Amino acid sequence: RFTTAGKLILTANLWYNAIPTQNCDVLVTFPEKADDYDVMWIYNRITKRAPQLQVTVRRHANIPVYAFYITATFENLLQAAEQLSMRKRLKQSHGGGWKEFNLEESKMFLNIENSNDFFTTRERQTIVFKMVEEIRAEHGDSVGRLVLIEGEPIVPKCLSKGIIKQILPLHSNTDLKKLEKDWVQAFLRPQPLDEISSYFGVKIAMYFGWLGFYTRSLIIPAMIGLLFYLFDTGDALSQVIFAVFNIIWGTVFLEAWKRKSQEYAYRFGTLDLPNNLVTEPRPLYRGDYQPSPVTGRLEPYFPTWKRRLIYCVTIPVILFCISVVFVVMLLCFKLQEFFNEHAPAWTVHFPKMLLALSVSVMDDVYKKIAVKLNDWENYRLEETYENHLIVKLLLFQSVNSFLSLFYIAFYLQDFRRLKQQLVALLIVRQIIGNIKEALVPYVMQKIKFYRMSKKMEKLEQQLLEKHNKGGDETEVEDKTMLTQAEVECQMKEYEDTLEDYAEMFIQFGYVVLFSSAFPLAAVCALLNNVIEIRSDAFKLCSSFQRPFSQSVRGIGEWQFALESMGNVAVMVNCALLALSGIFQKIYPGITPVGVVMVTILLEHLVFAIKILVEKAIPDVPEWIETELAKLEYRRRTAYMVIILYTLIRIIYMVSCSSLTSLIDK
Repeated sequence: RFTTAGKLILTANLWYNAIPTQNCDVLVTFPEKADDYDVMWIYNRITKRAPQLQVTVRRHANIPVYAFYITATFENLLQAAEQLSMRKRLKQSHGGGWKEFNLEESKMFLNIENSNDFFTTRERQTIVFKMVEEIRAEHGDSVGRLVLIEGEPIVPKCLSKGIIKQILPLHSNTDLKKLEKDWVQAFLRPQPLDEISSYFGVKIAMYFGWLGFYTRSLIIPAMIGLLFYLFDTGDALSQVIFAVFNIIWGTVFLEAWKRKSQEYAYRFGTLDLPNNLVTEPRPLYRGDYQPSPVTGRLEPYFPTWKRRLIYCVTIPVILFCISVVFVVMLLCFKLQEFFNEHAPAWTVHFPKMLLALSVSVMDDVYKKIAVKLNDWENYRLEETYENHLIVKLLLFQSVNSFLSLFYIAFYLQDFRRLKQQLVALLIVRQIIGNIKEALVPYVMQKIKFYRMSKKMEKLEQQLLEKHNKGGDETEVEDKTMLTQAEVECQMKEYEDTLEDYAEMFIQFGYVVLFSSAFPLAAVCALLNNVIEIRSDAFKLCSSFQRPFSQSVRGIGEWQFALESMGNVAVMVNCALLALSGIFQKIYPGITPVGVVMVTILLEHLVFAIKILVEKAIPDVPEWIETELAKLEYRRRTAYMVIILYTLIRIIYMVSCSSLTSLIDK
């Protein structure tokens, strides 16, 4: 049914029916009980200290909160882009490629003549967000109970203290619908990575580029594993060859990805991204204020010795969490023994599934603990904070996901049970992961939107009754119209790609660590990832707020983590082959010492092959080096033309001036 205004369909799917929000690049919202004075204080500081920003204050009618709708003119965006050294694509006549934008050479950049197309919506939002972030406190500034230090960024600090509820960029419905058509719904077509980068930013596009490349790379081990599974004759030599193949495949995949990531970085314009030597502390960084040795501004300072003292607490907490995993594993194994002896045959797999389910639950619990511990350790930079969080998560999730398999393989030495447990962990974890990541947020959003719809229906009925008694018709229209900004405020915030990478890291471990025990591991991973790509795309396009973009050159620390997993896989697979009795089948009568010697020899041989593969595959494709050289040559040529033109103009002006002086004499 429609409202009186006829502009909004009152259904659970509010988003696409909401009235689009115009002239807003960044939305700032406040808590429902925010003090009016605090809101106006922040408004005055933004408008006075960043007059180039256009700020509109609104109070949402249906969700009673204050909101700032912030944008800027094209001219101000250009000036800010120059200050931020934003990289923009050059015209082909000026060498092509990417270059930091500057106003003096603005005519060199692609689409500069068109104010609507020069900046994408992502770039506009990034610029406006950075402009808002750069608004600094002055001496004596305070809002609510928060006393600001001179030079401290106002908005990020207010956000960290809860004075501001959230800062978000709004979705562009036109671009989003195109992405849904070409990405989410196009199940068998290649991912539109350039469009993803243009809309969500390079960091998210790089994740999906890596996930797509990993999925395509799984095709070969999946096919070979399937053939090995179907036509397994128990030949010992073929099992050794298959295990070694999977290890070498993992090395080739990682080296090939290094090259591919360089290609993606070149496409996205971040290959030669300069390091930012001047970085702001995280808003949640705590410490005593001291002048920065770089900027001279007062900044929090937290001494290293204090962090080392905190390690004395965080490390035992991590060890305790790992011991809990061990206890839960033993309890599930005891339950398995009970079911094997006393329960019906059709229930014997329940303990395995219970262990797999407990692994997923403990992952979620530990993530919250890891974030708390990381916050307590108090790292200054966002990158350092993220890297330490990755270490904590991978340490626990690796133990949580692989401990039971190592226990079965190396302590119980039951390879039939190892295969069953690996299948349970791999399949159950993937099913739960897809439900938790895509389905649950979507259902929760639908429920929230449905409640909003029912609330608006009730409000409309009350207003119509008031109107029928002589009330104002415009009040009915205003209060029953829901804007895009109001809807997106209620959506869940997209945190980061960290959890998505961690999920794929564990899956990669299942594939390369225990391939000799379960040849179909790559098949299960391939099928899951085909769905994972679209489910992750779906949640980004349908269930979450639009994230601010981030520029990266690659997948960062995850490359090192995956390479470390590949090295561990060599030792684990060689040990599994030794314990499974395969060497005794190949060499009857071999002594235990001989088995150890063959295992060590095989391990060294595989490591030697890995090193040769790593050295044989260059990290940067030759064509990219050639293209970069071409771009540099074109840029230098273009600069020489500009310099020559400038010199000619100067000579001409000087000549004209001299000639005029002679004529006057």
